Amino acid sequence: MICLNVPIARTGDMQYMLAELGLSIDSTANSNAKYPQSQHCWGTAFDFCRNVKGREFDDSDGFFGKVGKVGKSLGLEWGGDWKKPVDKPHFQLKGTEYNWRNLQAKHGTPEKYKATWTNIKTEEGKMDEKRNETAIAEAKTIIGKLGKAIEISDVNTAVLQLADNYNNSVWWILKKVVDKLER
Repeated sequence: MICLNVPIARTGDMQYMLAELGLSIDSTANSNAKYPQSQHCWGTAFDFCRNVKGREFDDSDGFFGKVGKVGKSLGLEWGGDWKKPVDKPHFQLKGTEYNWRNLQAKHGTPEKYKATWTNIKTEEGKMDEKRNETAIAEAKTIIGKLGKAIEISDVNTAVLQLADNYNNSVWWILKKVVDKLER
């Protein structure tokens, strides 16, 4: 049973709080990552855990290695392979084009990068209604298929989180996972 930690893309406030608590790592600098120095801020990384209360990060049976193997087979970079720091509950998109430094050089801020995703909000800050309906419908399909393989504790939240990430990197990662599960 796997649980994605949400929200997937971190806000500046969330990243600052995690860094202050020593809970956010920049894999290249081995330090607490400040905003926007984390792949999470750019929406190109996500964390996962067990969906078992009180045992979320228990790895006594090699859980994270098993999930890491699946993620790597899908082309993701797994934090469990890093030498220092080892971050077993972490996946991110593989490739230098997704490195936060390169994204920052090209786009400036995570917000500007996210605006390049196809789920662009209107000037009033509201998502295009038709696109939002499409995102929710497709998210329901993906979460429904994913739910056959893993336990999802809050389906509605998972659907809304995924719909909010419509057509970004996390969306495509989960579509790849579902496609692989269906084979």
